Amino acid sequence: MIIGNSLERGARNYPDKTAIEDQYGKYFPSGFSYTYKEINQAAKRLANSLLKLGLKPGDRVAVQTGTGIGHYLSLFALLKAGMAIAPIDRSFMPEEIAYQLEDSGARGFIVDSDIYKEKIEAIRSRFSHLEYYITIGGEHPSGYSFEVLVAEGAPHEPDVDVREDDMATLIYTSGTTGRPKGAPLTHRNWSSSAIVWAAELGIHPYTRWLLIMPMHTSGGTGLSIVSATAGCSLTVTDPNPEKVLRLIDREKITFTQFSPTLLAKIIRHPAAKHTDFSHMEQWFTSAAPISGELLKEGVQYLGKKFIQLYGTTETALLGTVLRPQEVELDGEKAKRLTSIGRTCIGYETKVVDDNDREVKAGGTGELAVRGDAVAKGYWNKPEATDFRDGWWYSGDMVRVDEDGFYYVVDRKKDMIVTGGLNVYPAEVEYILSAHPAVNIVCVIGVPDEKWGEAVKAVVVLKDGAEAGEQELIDFCKDRIASYKKPKSIDFIDFSNMPMTGGGYKILRRELRDRYRRRFGLKKNGDAWGAV
Repeated sequence: MIIGNSLERGARNYPDKTAIEDQYGKYFPSGFSYTYKEINQAAKRLANSLLKLGLKPGDRVAVQTGTGIGHYLSLFALLKAGMAIAPIDRSFMPEEIAYQLEDSGARGFIVDSDIYKEKIEAIRSRFSHLEYYITIGGEHPSGYSFEVLVAEGAPHEPDVDVREDDMATLIYTSGTTGRPKGAPLTHRNWSSSAIVWAAELGIHPYTRWLLIMPMHTSGGTGLSIVSATAGCSLTVTDPNPEKVLRLIDREKITFTQFSPTLLAKIIRHPAAKHTDFSHMEQWFTSAAPISGELLKEGVQYLGKKFIQLYGTTETALLGTVLRPQEVELDGEKAKRLTSIGRTCIGYETKVVDDNDREVKAGGTGELAVRGDAVAKGYWNKPEATDFRDGWWYSGDMVRVDEDGFYYVVDRKKDMIVTGGLNVYPAEVEYILSAHPAVNIVCVIGVPDEKWGEAVKAVVVLKDGAEAGEQELIDFCKDRIASYKKPKSIDFIDFSNMPMTGGGYKILRRELRDRYRRRFGLKKNGDAWGAV
């Protein structure tokens, strides 16, 4: 299936139904929307304009915008033209932007006009391969106006030959272990994923979906594809809790998703008590492991039909799913509250030890995934070993229970080695997050002369709550082994916790590096050495 054809099908089946509503309010009025008929027409016009400029099928085009409509329209215009979108985080600084522009080899760049003037114009001469700059909103210092290209393009379907194995997206991973890596995904990858989303998560043409993930991420870009493929009505917004709650209520949202951090912010906002959640058919959590206590708290507002899943950029957002019928808040099935479920339709998974042998029930190992939706490798990274023999090795450590359900223990590379013993931060975070005063927590390893690494927790308390360092350490005493307890706890404001754009999830690496800089040390394998 060719992803760009999704809008054509939507325009035929649901011409007057809302396809996309933009609540970001950047360059387009907040609430600006397109029906399927309108967005299909606009995407065809933009695609033809891009081809007329001189861009060709197979080209990568970078997109950096804080607009929902601008991103969505660029995505589908590029797909119709046989090009691949290479999204960039709007918050990136010039050197970060330059890395992705150079690594992707983009020939075109669709960018907000303020970003162009503030971050790009001064370094433009560095990019000899980048021929076409197209700016959204305001003045157009680059020479090409996004709005003019949309208005003046030919209204027919582009005359190009797009195939299922052509690249559709080049999305860069968050770079938890170094420079971000581009994961090329094809039309076949995304169409396979979209079909599984419909089968496993019940997405349908009458789903009213609130998408809170940043648009440049695999979640924002990929779920826009899933929504259009299924014919949903998609509302996109920044993760402002008050705005999210207002939209859930006013738009009668039936489906949405949260990171654990965002879920905590939204359900603990005073407006949550006055929000009508009754239309919610299903909701899911992603981006990081979640505690059972937070899930139970979420159910009080959002209802019991929650879904846990595992998916990444490399797997086109799926791999495993925990279905509502497989978990309960109490009783025997309550042990699965923190599970990511079992293998999805269309995917294969295995959990292996360091010798690539599958672990038995009760064991812990690295999760590997393969299937039609999974990427084949990283862009410009032939030396990467994450892809082997058709499998993608995730770097996530997973425990398997007796019924074959998976539980993410932690990132393999986030493991703390303290006194020769292994501690997974997520396990400690799970315990601390159950304390009634704790809002969010991040656990890291810091250099320690005695232990090599010491377990440190960095905590944001709930508004108005009080708790001391020793109180939280004592809270862990009877819940986890003594060597896993934090040796120290720091308390910080929410604004000082490093987060991804929009506050979707915690940037553990950045927090860890903040502390390690104090020691003037860096970690090499399991040893600490001078920078």
